[in-house]
Formats: sequence, structure tokens, C-alpha cells
Amino acid sequence: MKEFILNALEEIQNGYTLCGVVDRRARVYPLGSDTKVISTLFEIVVRQAVASYAKHSGLELIEPTKQNHYPDFTLMKNVKDQQKIAIDVKTTYKKKGTRRFGYTLGSYTSYIRPETASKNIVFPYDQYAEHWVIGFIYKRFEGKRDTTGLIFSFDSLNEIPIPFDDAEVFMQEKWRIAGDRAGSGNTANIGSISGTIDDFRSVMEYFRLSKNFSNTGEVISAPHKSVYCPIPTSMNFKKETDGRYIGMTNKTSKNPPCRLSRQMSVQ
Repeated sequence: MKEFILNALEEIQNGYTLCGVVDRRARVYPLGSDTKVISTLFEIVVRQAVASYAKHSGLELIEPTKQNHYPDFTLMKNVKDQQKIAIDVKTTYKKKGTRRFGYTLGSYTSYIRPETASKNIVFPYDQYAEHWVIGFIYKRFEGKRDTTGLIFSFDSLNEIPIPFDDAEVFMQEKWRIAGDRAGSGNTANIGSISGTIDDFRSVMEYFRLSKNFSNTGEVISAPHKSVYCPIPTSMNFKKETDGRYIGMTNKTSKNPPCRLSRQMSVQ
């Protein structure tokens, strides 16, 4: 799936040159540099690639009917499928002076908890077997809002400035890029690792677990407590001499200790 979708995105990469919105009179309204608008454009491009994979694999593609519901795309055999695949699109822009960046990866208080597994999600969380992130990082051209009061015609498309450039993309399972702390200050969001595009494309199959998420704006450092954390479906833990824990993937484990949607207890 990953290779198919990334290849499809590469084939439609010229879609990254979207430059405006067209009305029925064939008038083109420039985009401006609002990050929410740019994020929507990347979702439109991804939809083509995911739809192509769904058709190729004989899967149904479902999108949320409500704006704040997870995920952006659900792949499944049918409604009764208990091995659904979640795909979420994340975008951010490059900041001056650094190649590192990060994302927020969704809430760790609503659908991720068993007692509210159907809250703000297309299907109950335990019906998803895989959670994927398609991430974009781009160069943002600020100041392009000056053109938003202008209207262009099809004959002048090349004159419309594009508010972003140098877009790069990766696709990873969510647990591989999840960090060990909240992602947005005092809000209840999972934070990703902080790294370069190469880090996100080639993350290791392990991570250090020293702190876990609890309530909004809080962390729990005691590893024996039951907490919620973004970890793979099959993970073993080993305690180091400094008191930290290393999670190592174990693909042969029949009884994994935890998964992204489950409460976990590290002994």
C-alpha cells in the first residue's frame, strides 16, 4: 500500500501546482497563503492516490461526513470489516533556520480510549487494524495574500502566484513517528517526533519511552501506571539502567502488551 500510494503521488505531483478556485464563469480566484487552505489542497491530491489504491485493491474508500472526525480516509472490505485501515493527512511548512519539524497526530483522550471509542471517529477505533500518516512539508510563501482580491482567467493561469513550493512527502504508520509527549501545548494531542524529512521517511523500529500521556497538559513518568501512549500493536519493553524503557517490535508475538487504541501497563 505504501509503495503504491507514494508512486501514485509522484505521478500526480504536478497537482501540487494548484493555484486557485474556479467558479462556473471560468474565473480563477487565487489561493493566498492560509495554511488551512493549503492543507486542503494536499488532501485533494492525496484523495486521488488513495482512491486509485482502493480501486486497485478492491476496497471501499470512506471519507468522514463531519469535519472533525478521524481519519481523513478509511479503507475497508465492507462495513463489517474488523481490519479497517485509517489514513490521515498531515501538513506543515518549513521554518527558517531549521530542517526539523513535527506534527500533532490526533487526540489521545477521545476515540483512543475504550470507553469513548466511537467519539469523533468514522468507525469505532477497535475496528481499525492500521493507522497511517501521509505527511507533507512545504515552503510557504507569505505575503501572497495580496493577490486574493484579484480574479484571473484561464488564459492567465501562469500569472497566478502559487503560495507554496518545494513540497516533500512521506508515508508512515502513526506509531513509528509518534513522540513521547503532547504535541500542542496544553491540548490533548499526540505529538510526533521532531526531525527532518529523512527522519520521518526512515524512522527506527523502536523508541524510548520515558513519559506517557495522561490528561490534557499532563504527563505521567511512573512506568508502572496504566496510561495511554502511541505504540505499535506488537511491542515488548526492556528497562535500562537509567530507568527508561525501550520498546522493541516483536512481530512474532501473539499477545502484544498494548496497541495504539488500548490501555497499557508497563511493569
